Amino acid sequence: MNGGLNPNGDLHAEVIRGGMTHVGGEPGPNGLYEHHGLVGDLTRFSNDALGAAKEEWKTALHVLHLDKDGNVKGQHHLGPGLTTNVGAQALANDFAWAAGFNTTKLANWHASGTGATAAAASDIALQTSAGPSPVSGTQSLVSAANVQIYKTVATMAYVSTLAITEWGLFLNATLSATTGTPLTAVTANTATVTGTPYTASSGTVQGEQQFIIKTGTTASYMLILSNTTSVLTGAAWYKVADGTLGTTPGSTEAFTLLPVMTDHKVFAAVNVVSGDSIQFSYSETFGSGT
Repeated sequence: MNGGLNPNGDLHAEVIRGGMTHVGGEPGPNGLYEHHGLVGDLTRFSNDALGAAKEEWKTALHVLHLDKDGNVKGQHHLGPGLTTNVGAQALANDFAWAAGFNTTKLANWHASGTGATAAAASDIALQTSAGPSPVSGTQSLVSAANVQIYKTVATMAYVSTLAITEWGLFLNATLSATTGTPLTAVTANTATVTGTPYTASSGTVQGEQQFIIKTGTTASYMLILSNTTSVLTGAAWYKVADGTLGTTPGSTEAFTLLPVMTDHKVFAAVNVVSGDSIQFSYSETFGSGT
């Protein structure tokens, strides 16, 4: 998902994204779009399609800062996070993941950090992880007529003084692993690792599905769609820098395994001291009728 799909909303006052009617001229007699053969029509179709997607999906992040006794020190309505390219890819592949491991169910691990660079749709990890290990949230459905909201709420307890400036939502609590490094062979969509360290994925076994393999020298990554005990398979390699199609890594590069980060937010510092906690409340709103 690219930056154009970033929702423009707030937890309490959300700006609904623009929708799409028809593009490139009037619809034909059967109500279907008729292409007029103009280059501009294709551009408008692409832009309006993104607009329609925006109307369907919007997110919001709320932060509640508490002291050691549970008293409120501050609360912040941070507006939307930034849904990531790899998060969108994982969601689009929900039909194919092992049974019981759908993306929304797993997107429940909250982590914080101290990075200060603006979030980008191409992000695959926190800039600087800081604070406690990722915390599993309490998931719920907030249901109303024509609007359905997925919500996950987690409280993170801090044991040192930190200026928390970023947050991410992940599919797994292990933010980095090196099991199987280095590579022994690579193709345009596979990576063979050292030994046979993995449990093979299947229709009922997750294996390494929904993790990312990120190489060091080439700085490419790939979402793992399936795996054997030694071979990781994805759709393609992408550049870590900007999320575009990347270069196939070298066949002996070192790598790390990262969980999918579905959303990322960078914000003005919430200054915590030992004993403080932050409650992160994240929601995804799904509209209907478009």
